Amino acid sequence: MDQGISIFKITKADATYDGKNLTVNLHYPRNPEERTTRLPGNSAFGAKALDELLRTGSAEIATPESPIKPADGGSMYAFSDGVILVHRRMFPRGKNKVHNYYHGAPGGYTEELGATFSENGLLQTGDKETAEEQLIVTRGRKKYQVIREGSKEYALAAAKNAEIYLRQLSVSMSTIESGDTLNVYWEDGEPLFTSKRKGWLDFMWDNSTSLTLMQVISVPFPSTKVYPIDAEGTTAPDGNFIHFNRESYLIPISEVANKQFGTPLKNFEVFQTRIDEKGIPHVYTPKYAEPFYGPDEKAVTHPHLWAPENHTTVCLDALGVPGFAGKRLDIQLWKERCALSGESMIPEEFLVK
Repeated sequence: MDQGISIFKITKADATYDGKNLTVNLHYPRNPEERTTRLPGNSAFGAKALDELLRTGSAEIATPESPIKPADGGSMYAFSDGVILVHRRMFPRGKNKVHNYYHGAPGGYTEELGATFSENGLLQTGDKETAEEQLIVTRGRKKYQVIREGSKEYALAAAKNAEIYLRQLSVSMSTIESGDTLNVYWEDGEPLFTSKRKGWLDFMWDNSTSLTLMQVISVPFPSTKVYPIDAEGTTAPDGNFIHFNRESYLIPISEVANKQFGTPLKNFEVFQTRIDEKGIPHVYTPKYAEPFYGPDEKAVTHPHLWAPENHTTVCLDALGVPGFAGKRLDIQLWKERCALSGESMIPEEFLVK
């Protein structure tokens, strides 16, 4: 069982796309059967759906043979100096096949079925995931945990789980308005809820079958004022907290504009964290030595190959970044086709021969 997953199968859903804005219509079963594991990947169906959506502007995105799950939530921080915050999904090789060594924005599954039945439930899921995966603290001798107004409960819970104990600094942050719409109905057509202009929708079929409502959070100060910390972890059988301590990247938007997937990052900062016995986080830049691994655990010649997963791609589209603006579905279609063909997404010159 995957930790913290509560979803169900949706067998009727469709989408429309006008080249910029996406509308998704989901039809929930009246008596959903809870599922606590991910839906498997389905690149053949995903590629067909995305191709049809791009060509004709509409497509089925779920059928009884190829179900989808309810939307979940996530978000990305975008700082005032044009820098984004992402983390690299990095688990022990062979242990977790969900986009290992990809650069991701925080996002995660709903942990109880009730969260899937309202817009607020999806947004709260995104707040919780962001608090866990992108905890930020001020730089300097005296550290404060920066808390986005309205997310204090999740931010303090994430810090407590990781045994981080700092004073808090509350900051008002806005989100970038979206043109996307999520309409949710019961299977007989009765409306349940609508989420409009609150976030950007993205699909994934290449690794598991997923749908997410992503927000972009505008941070009203530069990235040079804070350190990022991945505070997420899991609980061991003995009750102890196991800190994931994934790498957190601060990357200028100019660095990834028109950047090809699988090519080296040059201008960025990357951090991990050690937490001392007093609950004070000590942030450091890790050292790297061969062998290096890149997206999908490929052996590569460089320690930092740019590999945006779907959550990151949709947020870069939302920010209007060249190479990503208006391209979220095209990029995901390319990934689905690569998954089907077995073609590497990393340029040959960066693969270990």
